[in-house]
Amino acid sequence: MAKIELTCGDILALRGDALVCPAHKHLICGRGLSAQVYERGGAALAAACDLQPECAVGEARITRAYGLPVKFLLHTVTPQWSSGDQWGAQSLVQLRRCYESALALARQKGLKRLLFPALGAGTNRFPHTIAAHQALEVLHAQAGDFDKLTVCLHTPTALGDWRRVEKRFFGA
Repeated sequence: MAKIELTCGDILALRGDALVCPAHKHLICGRGLSAQVYERGGAALAAACDLQPECAVGEARITRAYGLPVKFLLHTVTPQWSSGDQWGAQSLVQLRRCYESALALARQKGLKRLLFPALGAGTNRFPHTIAAHQALEVLHAQAGDFDKLTVCLHTPTALGDWRRVEKRFFGA
């Protein structure tokens, strides 16, 4: 079974087969991590993304990872956090689908070492504890198909949230 690693730092400095990147539905430069990835990938990444079909929330697309220490980028469109209102359940399902789609695409391409940010917890404002529960449930269920799944958080506080969720619900 794959090791699931929770860490804190610069995800763009880590090595793996693929980086899962939050994306805009047209795979254009977005905000946050997406903007950093596009800055490093430059015109080659933008051209590769132009060739991809539109990506709905929860789906994933793959491109080469120009200028990054990984081979591929798995782009996935994350939902907006709706603050737990009447659409909150749909956002949770969509967030889970982001992880499922990225893992399915990685499995299809034979990618074994994946890097994940806290999908949805950045500019889309999911609380880390909620994002962590959705992510870790999917990652733990599918870990056997991979060598290593790394979730890299921006802050020690976020890392603490994810570790508490993992310990409480997954016994790690």
